Amino acid sequence: MAHKKEEINLKEPVRIREKNLKDGNKSLYLDIYLHGSRKKEGLKLYLIPEVSAAAKLQNKNTMKLAEQIKAQRILDIQKVGLVDWEKVKQINVTLLDYVNKQIAAGEDLSPASARQKRNLRVRIEEYLININNVELPLNKVDKEFCKNFIAFLRTCISHQKGGKKPIGETTQRTFINRFASIMEQGVRDGLIMQNPFSLLEKKEKPQKKCAEKEFLTIEEIKTLMKKECRYPIVKSAFLFCCFTGLRYSDMVTLEWKHIHESADGKSLYIEKKQVKTKNDVVVPLSKEALRWMPERKEGESLVFNEIKINQRTVEVVLQEWVKEAGITKHVTYHTSRHTAATMLLTLGANLYVVSKLLGHRSIKVTEVYAKIVDQNKIDTMNLVNNMFKEAI
Repeated sequence: MAHKKEEINLKEPVRIREKNLKDGNKSLYLDIYLHGSRKKEGLKLYLIPEVSAAAKLQNKNTMKLAEQIKAQRILDIQKVGLVDWEKVKQINVTLLDYVNKQIAAGEDLSPASARQKRNLRVRIEEYLININNVELPLNKVDKEFCKNFIAFLRTCISHQKGGKKPIGETTQRTFINRFASIMEQGVRDGLIMQNPFSLLEKKEKPQKKCAEKEFLTIEEIKTLMKKECRYPIVKSAFLFCCFTGLRYSDMVTLEWKHIHESADGKSLYIEKKQVKTKNDVVVPLSKEALRWMPERKEGESLVFNEIKINQRTVEVVLQEWVKEAGITKHVTYHTSRHTAATMLLTLGANLYVVSKLLGHRSIKVTEVYAKIVDQNKIDTMNLVNNMFKEAI
């Protein structure tokens, strides 16, 4: 009599389990067992009481999704094993989930930087929807994806100002730099082998254009001093910034408590945290700066308390005043900061000292003004060219 063949019972390393909840629903989780090690992973999927045909269909779809995750985990375990379970769970983390994680982790970012990361997340989601791949895994982001995303950004419309203008090149460059930083963190976290943005050539990335920094000459400043402005406080504040290098945001938040007397009692200086960088800056007040600083009135905390109009109106008044003075340059309020830097360097100030006065994080930023001053010197000397031909 032939012996009956014994059935081989192959146990799956991953099984779907159910946990009863108080509300009558059932929570699904994976029970993973391999080589004596057991792990559990909650799926955040739930079965509901099958009281209707719709409920049955919903549960059927839920189980189908759980089976897909289970199949993927079996493949993951074959590749990685259970030694590093966290790595197994993260091996297929989606790009959007990872970006969200990086946004949540950026608690020490400035409000502007945090806003840029959130805006980047919106653009990434828009692109993934555009290519019909919202669930794209982080480890599938390659060089070609990066190139196509950069091309996509060039077609994006700004979410501001009615959404009619394309986003600027500076914003595009900021998005790419933020995205590259996130991918670099993915390398450090061991989720990807290489940052795909590092594979791009320089010409394939949005390039930073050297924008000309408009500034006023000493003669032009003198011209403005003589010209009346329909808002005298705008004139005073602008010229004050020409002699201190303060940004508009620091000028409007400058308080009398930020102004201190030197140890010898012979001079005054500003000590204030910059609004943009959050760094402290110390600026000695020259006689010219003091000349344009308003007199302190009782009960006022702000130095330029009379500026009760918004920045847009200030810019309009400023350009009107400059035009009436016969100056054809495109002058914005920030021109006062450029003017302070170039004027100090033209008069022979030390580059490092000017960098500190302006509160620059890096002296490289200040070096831009030094190049402008050097070019002005060359242009000045070249004024004599061809003037003495007849004397030879």
